[in-house]
Amino acid sequence: MKEILKFPPAPGSPEWRGMVSASKVPAILGLSRYTSQYRMWHEMAGNLEPGGIDENVAAWGHIAEKSIAAWWKHQNPGWQLNRPVRGNTELAYRDTNLPFKNVATIDRRAYNRNNAHADRFHIVECKTARSLDDWGRPGEEDSVPADYYAQVQFQMGVTGIKTASVCVLAFGQPEIHRVEFDATIFRGMVERIEKWCCSLRDGTPPPLDSSVATYEAVRGLHPDIEKGTRVDIDHTTAVDLATAVQREKEAKAAARLAKSTAADLMGCAQYLYAGDTKVATRVATKSTPYVKFSSLKSLGGHCE
Repeated sequence: MKEILKFPPAPGSPEWRGMVSASKVPAILGLSRYTSQYRMWHEMAGNLEPGGIDENVAAWGHIAEKSIAAWWKHQNPGWQLNRPVRGNTELAYRDTNLPFKNVATIDRRAYNRNNAHADRFHIVECKTARSLDDWGRPGEEDSVPADYYAQVQFQMGVTGIKTASVCVLAFGQPEIHRVEFDATIFRGMVERIEKWCCSLRDGTPPPLDSSVATYEAVRGLHPDIEKGTRVDIDHTTAVDLATAVQREKEAKAAARLAKSTAADLMGCAQYLYAGDTKVATRVATKSTPYVKFSSLKSLGGHCE
């Protein structure tokens, strides 16, 4: 049964940590750009505190949400947005038929009384971004980044609302990306999440990966140093580990040289091109311009 929670568990509370929320789904599926499966598993298992959120970033997100939602309403005549309750415009749902504890909080719920009952509601998610490099253009296939797409599919599956708009503000006016519910994708997500929850009960964490989030999680799991103790490994493993670190140093040095070379070639130009393909861009934020390379894939190359 799908129902609205009047008093959903507070983020970070013990009850919330054990639940599958829409915001956790991208990490559970290995799609998050901001954290890893390994870290999320240990957070949900209670072994690590949830990652901290920059208060200013969070505050800006809530402030911007009001104008982004108002823009969506302006672009969609005939629709209304849910009114705030106790100053809060978010709505939290759960689906008791799913095989795990869940909560899906949506930024806004739009409604249109002129539509048939099944199409009366619409989810409006409001995002801010520093750039739109990870986004396609509205109307294009796969225009929404995979982590946000997974989050919204989960929200639609839990709420029963079959359409959503992901609105993103980077610069200029917000972009509105429409997303339709895909029952097949949602079923696949539920199956994977159920296996994830089984791994939590069994105490079997995901394997290590190369992300910064996982490295920080491992460090956080072992904050103490037991003086005088040691761990022994075989010679092959030792060489593999040391070689990887040495290659990182060499790769960083090669990357710095590549950026210096590109900056020297570009001079005061903004872009570096090879034929019709953009190779790099000079970008200025708060300091002198720096070089940002395009992906190797865009050049038709591949990593060895």
